[in-house]
Amino acid sequence: MRKFVTIVLGTLLAAAATSCSSSPSAPTTKATVGDLNGKTPAQILSAATTAANKAGSAHYVLTAVQGKQTQTITGDAAQSQGRQSVVQGSQNIQVIYVGGIAYVQGNAAGLTSAMGITATVAKTYADKWIAVHSSDSLYKSIVSAVTLAGTLEQLDPSGTLAITGVTTVGGLQAIGVKGGLPGTPQSGVTGSTTLFVATSKPTVPLKFSGTASQGSQHVHDTGIFTDWGKALDLSAPAGAVAFSTLPAK
Repeated sequence: MRKFVTIVLGTLLAAAATSCSSSPSAPTTKATVGDLNGKTPAQILSAATTAANKAGSAHYVLTAVQGKQTQTITGDAAQSQGRQSVVQGSQNIQVIYVGGIAYVQGNAAGLTSAMGITATVAKTYADKWIAVHSSDSLYKSIVSAVTLAGTLEQLDPSGTLAITGVTTVGGLQAIGVKGGLPGTPQSGVTGSTTLFVATSKPTVPLKFSGTASQGSQHVHDTGIFTDWGKALDLSAPAGAVAFSTLPAK
């Protein structure tokens, strides 16, 4: 588990976690169905982002698999609040972001991995809520991981784009846009990703799928998005300890 996972391809592949490579060249086509009729792949991605921002919130489940390792990320993201739960092997951690403060809770293994604190400190604060404020170093990465803007930034394929065809996701007609991995290209990391977008309004993202490789390491990610526009009902947990007060050792 890396520090404050966002829903991006390569959550288990460290080299692909922050930057990725583009895809091989592919022909640009136009959609021929629904409210996306006549749009290019880039225009479809733009329509998806616009619709997602207008909806304002979504529920997601992401599964990343690398060899025998599996990481599952479940969350609800809105513009100014969100929550996320991450489970990878024996590590688990959850975040609630509400009222401008991020609250983190996890077992000792999860806290050590995600927050970078020592095993001794993590053991002491395991299963307790820790409040991370805007002045704390981890704040921006947490907020980006659990809110809608940060989520959307991690979805769009990069490089040359192509339409993969019409399919059905969650009972809704969707069209896929395939390209390189999200983010800035990095030497030695290859792969591709496809974002499936609803063909009728609201033309929101419905599914994310992709693979990333570096040498012998291979990661496969799938993500499903539902409940677009559903209001989040979050409240701050009681008794949280300020992150700034945690001992160094």
